This record gives sequence, structure tokens and C-alpha cells, in this order.
Amino acid sequence: MNILHRTWQKIVPYRLLVFVRFMLESKSLKARRMAVLHHFKGIDPTTLDHEILEALKYLKTHKYASFPFKWTEKYDTFLPEVFTDIENQRMYVLFEGKKMYFPKRYTETQIIWAIRSIYKEQDTESPHLYLTPDFQLEPDSVVIDAGVAEGNFALSVVDKAKRLYLIECEAEWVEALKLTFAPWKDKVIFVEKYMSDSEGELTVSIDSLLKPVANERYFIKMDIEGFEQKALAGMKNLVASGNAIKMNVCTYHQPNALMEINTILGEYGFNSKVSKGFVLFFQPGEEPSFRKVLIRAEKV
Repeated sequence: MNILHRTWQKIVPYRLLVFVRFMLESKSLKARRMAVLHHFKGIDPTTLDHEILEALKYLKTHKYASFPFKWTEKYDTFLPEVFTDIENQRMYVLFEGKKMYFPKRYTETQIIWAIRSIYKEQDTESPHLYLTPDFQLEPDSVVIDAGVAEGNFALSVVDKAKRLYLIECEAEWVEALKLTFAPWKDKVIFVEKYMSDSEGELTVSIDSLLKPVANERYFIKMDIEGFEQKALAGMKNLVASGNAIKMNVCTYHQPNALMEINTILGEYGFNSKVSKGFVLFFQPGEEPSFRKVLIRAEKV
């Protein structure tokens, strides 16, 4: 992001910035936004949650976004400092005081947008928030992070974790993550496979990864693009062990995921709570929908 762009975001009144961005919205985003408004225009508003009604009102005057809510605005002008590691020829930012590296192909602008997205997703008002004051990682827990992405969740818990498994298949991200987690290489284990219900050439299950130890605590985070149900099917042995388990499981990738995941967790004996709020989910070929995002579950 060049100096002029940074200066523009710092000095321009926020309302003007919103207006300009709205007027310069790309054709593709405008088409998506209008399709959402058109779709929900035909639905009785009395049947919709008040947060969905607020989101639809917001979309009339703001560009398309997955979280079309006023609480996101604090991140529109957030400009994290991007550093360059000369030795490794990589750019990074400081996340909770720790270096978070990015793939070589990422530009400074892409990194800034990525960090904005991370902070937005983990805002206290966000339905994508993993940890809350009432739902925290227990010290010395064994952690599985399935769907690592930039590594923000893993970085936020690495100091408290006894052991940390990072499930990631993308080679460019594995490279970046190995730099990010180098200070904790004694307890971080990289698993370059897809999380599923069984062990295979390209897949790994929770039960094939973990051999439960008495009185050990486990924390599992899943954000794996619609494969959450399959991954849950691969942890029967861990559940049967009787060990304490906490989970973050994303529910928005498929229309029926919330119900299906809730059912599986209920059968396993978890106490579950759905996070507040919604995400606007609109993929090509699908009708737009506002979906619940995350289940926080615990089995003691």
C-alpha cells in the first residue's frame, strides 16, 4: 500500500471514505450486493432476525461484504505495519507481539487486507470469534488447528499449548507457517494432509493423529471448508477416552452444516453453544443466505 493511499485513509473523514468506496465498488461486487438485496426483498421481513434486517439495510449504502455490519467499520482504516525479513525474503506483521509470516507472492497491500480480515473475524462482536472470556484454552492442552490459514488462532494459543498440531496442505503456507512457528518448533507439529475421517495418503483423522493420554486436555479448532462433519466422524476414539475436549467448529460452509454438526456433537455428549450473529454466504450457483458461523463445544 503506497504512501498516498495510507495518507488518504488517515486524513479523509470516514463518511467520505465510505461514500467513495461505495461509488467505486467493482461491478462484480455490486452485482452480488444487488442480488442479495433482490433475493431478500421477496422474503417477509417479519420472518427475519433483526441482525439480518440490519445487514440488509447496511448493504443499501455500503459495498458488499461477508460481514455487512457497523461493528466492522473500525477495521476499514486499520493500517498494520508490514515488516520485511531480509534473511528469509519474506514480509511479516506482528500479531499479539509475535511474527506472522506470509507467502512470498503476497504484496504489502494483500497482507494489510488479510490482517484486517483476521481482526474483523476475531472482533468481540464477530460470530467467527474463537475464544471468549467464558471459553478459553486450558493451559497445557494438546491443540489441533485444522484450517490454519495465516496461523492467527495457533499463534494466540501457542504459549499455553502443551503440543500443537497444524493441519495444512498448501505448500506456500506451510513454508510461511514454519517461519512463523520457528520459536516453538519443539512443540509444533506440521501435518501436511487434509483433515478427514480416516488416515490415507492425503488425509489424516483426529484418531490417527492422537493417542489419548489419561487426564490430558484437548482443544480442536476446525475451519475446513465444509469437511467439518467428516472430520468429526474421525474422532470417535478420542471422544470415548473420556478426556476433556473443547472445540471450535465452523458451521457456515454448507446450508445444513449447523444442524448436522450440532447433531454429531450432541451424540458425542458435548455441550454446545452457537456463536451470536451471522455471516453473509453467497457462492456462485447458490442463493444468498445469512448463516450461523461457529459452534463452541465442550465435553468434560
